[in-house]
Amino acid sequence: MTAPSPPPIRCRDLSVGYDGVPVLENLSVTVEEATTVAIVGRSGCGKSTLLKTLAGILEPLGGEATVLGTTFPQTPPRGTLGYIPQSLGLVMRGTVLQNVLHGTLSDLGTVRSFLGRFPRDAEQEARAAIEDVGLAGTEQSRVTELSGGQRRRVAIARAFVQRPRVLLADEMLSELDEETARSIVNCLCELQEGTGMAVVVVEHNRDIARAMSDQVLHLENGGIQERIEPTSTNHPDTQQNDV
Repeated sequence: MTAPSPPPIRCRDLSVGYDGVPVLENLSVTVEEATTVAIVGRSGCGKSTLLKTLAGILEPLGGEATVLGTTFPQTPPRGTLGYIPQSLGLVMRGTVLQNVLHGTLSDLGTVRSFLGRFPRDAEQEARAAIEDVGLAGTEQSRVTELSGGQRRRVAIARAFVQRPRVLLADEMLSELDEETARSIVNCLCELQEGTGMAVVVVEHNRDIARAMSDQVLHLENGGIQERIEPTSTNHPDTQQNDV
């Protein structure tokens, strides 16, 4: 009998912060395949800090964060982890198509995508992703010409076309109108169904967080103050520092 695969994300007694000063302490969190966990809380409570730690950008101050079988300073195989930071991380002088193509070429790198060295099917996938996020017709527009909401959609398309096993998204739906946000969430659900992708998203709007996720973690006072399971028929459960 084959042993079950470990969850894509598992944190045990994890403490995160900056310059040795913890923002969150003793977190134990598990994110299973094909599930979405939303993180909510006041500004400065540690939402983005936790996401950066899971992405391997920040070193944990204590405990352990395992993502796709790796722990800091190791990182998951290239192309298996998608990350949408608040800053978006786009190449501003590049076009929409060039930026999204970078997501299809995780094993080749940025240089080849900007030199146009990519398979024909990669361009087709990139164009389809651009259409999925409502930006058809902007493929040759430079990122500098786009609005804030359009730039965010480029970053989402780049992450989606990568088809990662884990997606970490910081305020993914910020600056998007309701119709576009709903379309993005639908694309996310379809991608999860096809790939089993695990998603952790920081979201300031608790109603949106409930609607799009399997579990909502409310961060406050240095820990997880509440766990909410929107799809559950039971009353939302509350636990301290354990999920």
